[in-house]
Amino acid sequence: MIPIYYNEYYRKYSFGPLHPFDPVRFPRFVELVNDTEAMTEVFEVRKAVEASLDDLSLVHSETYIKKVLQLEKIGGRVSPDTPVKKGAPKAAMNIVGGTIQACRDAAESGSAVNLGGLHHAGRDYGEGFCLFNDVAVGAQMLADEGKKVCVFDTDAHQGNGTMDVFYQDPRVLFISIHQDPATLYPGRGYVHEVGKGAGKGYTVNIPMPRDAHTADHAYGIDKVVEPIVKKFAPHVIIRNGGSDPHHSDTLTDLGLDMTGLEYLGRVSKKLAQENNAGHVELLLSGYGPRVIEGWLAILKGAFDPSIETPDDKVFSSPEDPPSRAVRKTIEELDDILSAYW
Repeated sequence: MIPIYYNEYYRKYSFGPLHPFDPVRFPRFVELVNDTEAMTEVFEVRKAVEASLDDLSLVHSETYIKKVLQLEKIGGRVSPDTPVKKGAPKAAMNIVGGTIQACRDAAESGSAVNLGGLHHAGRDYGEGFCLFNDVAVGAQMLADEGKKVCVFDTDAHQGNGTMDVFYQDPRVLFISIHQDPATLYPGRGYVHEVGKGAGKGYTVNIPMPRDAHTADHAYGIDKVVEPIVKKFAPHVIIRNGGSDPHHSDTLTDLGLDMTGLEYLGRVSKKLAQENNAGHVELLLSGYGPRVIEGWLAILKGAFDPSIETPDDKVFSSPEDPPSRAVRKTIEELDDILSAYW
């Protein structure tokens, strides 16, 4: 059985009733898993255990951790879009704990899932609805244990916090395929951002134009992601990103359909299998009416084609030709990365 980590504190990861991040996604998705026979044959929901302050300190500075906990008491924000509400730090620590458990499971026995993915928080900052960075904590833990880790971030928003944490670390290959940062928060993730010092070449950013379809993503993954991951030979692959590349998302402008989200799950599993690596799926993101459906599509692609997913208009398939703009981006990226790979 593939574990999906969750506990009741996840639903307290809230920024208020008018905020676009709705934590009801967590219990609703778990309810769907537990009530669907095809899901219970594949997945087992397990209780996440709260991360400790020592776990957080693998990535975050002591000053920043104290700041978050103090803001919970007095009120305030870590950034304009990320208030620190009562209960949210504890909820974030539980999400971090779930990712730690999923990473340990993947390293030891194959595959695991957590409803995490708080990838915008850095060592000493939080933003983008992220108080602590569970993706980075999980990857750092594995790296400190001697594992080579690939973080494959398919969220429509570039994972700036995770990138910053590992920008100089060759033990963690960070690859992000995301909406063009000139058109979407966080405004990071251009092709020239490739790392620094010992980590130069171990950060790979693949920006996609607005309305990019499955064929565009597949072209970038085929030409850039797969060959680099093969050369890196990771012990564990952490794919992060939920439903927000879907065309219905209310905060982003990419054009994936449900079959495109299935493709992202399928290719992450393929990368893990081809490299004999453990495989973690993190699913937290997504905004608008089809978040849970999108998560389901990703898990279908990664683990079980028999899982039923909702109908959706199909814009393109992985075998279709990409746009001219994407071809140009990949050519530019190839020229940059050829010095390292």
